[in-house]
Amino acid sequence: MTTLTDLRAQIDALDADLLRLVDARAALGKAIGEAKAREDTATETVSLLRPDREAILIRKLLAMPRSAASDSVVVRVWRELISENLRIQGQARGGLHLNLSAKEHSRETLVWARERFGFAPSFGYVDDAVAAVTAARDVRHISVLSLDPRGGAWWARLLAEKSVRIIAALPEVASARPHAVAMAAIAPEPTGDDITFWVSDSGERETRIIEDLGERGFAADWVCSAQGLKLFSLLGFVQENDARLQGALGSLTGIIGAAPRI
Repeated sequence: MTTLTDLRAQIDALDADLLRLVDARAALGKAIGEAKAREDTATETVSLLRPDREAILIRKLLAMPRSAASDSVVVRVWRELISENLRIQGQARGGLHLNLSAKEHSRETLVWARERFGFAPSFGYVDDAVAAVTAARDVRHISVLSLDPRGGAWWARLLAEKSVRIIAALPEVASARPHAVAMAAIAPEPTGDDITFWVSDSGERETRIIEDLGERGFAADWVCSAQGLKLFSLLGFVQENDARLQGALGSLTGIIGAAPRI
């Protein structure tokens, strides 16, 4: 029979192996950063983030056989590994920075932001949603804001933005309606399992708008409403110029981003 001492010795050996592998992964991250600097002249104006690639990687890991490790620990461990990799890649550019609202739900949004982007990025607070959106235009910045309607329809500002888009729904590992979103200067890419965010100023009830979207071929869900504007999620990755959305309910409408699902 294996003794407790033997089991602890096995854990110690595995910990040493894990550290070696984590360090090897980090070294590859450094090499990737150097290769990007050599090969890509536009590196300074491109975000380090690749939400599509990250989501596909984590889904692949979650699909692998396991006997004991939970889904949540797999997601947490690899989010931190990815975070460290991006820190190393972005050292010469100042790394990544998280911006959060100083208003209500700041503690919850910080927790969700850390779960999604890891502990490597620095973070700070902005005074309002306008400052958060402005900060997100910088490719080194990610802004995370609550979808609490008391904060207003700040998300409608993204209709007028050229580059800032929603890239993540938070909390990330949740089947319920998102409580916050992350924005960055990235054009979202499809991953095979996404939700797209769409805004409407229609005065119709949310259920009526969902019915209209359904008739156009979309599986839609209401996310939140504020200041006469409504935010919906559309199942799947929807292009901003999708012809099916032309003439949809409302005079001010549009897609403001997409988020991969884990």
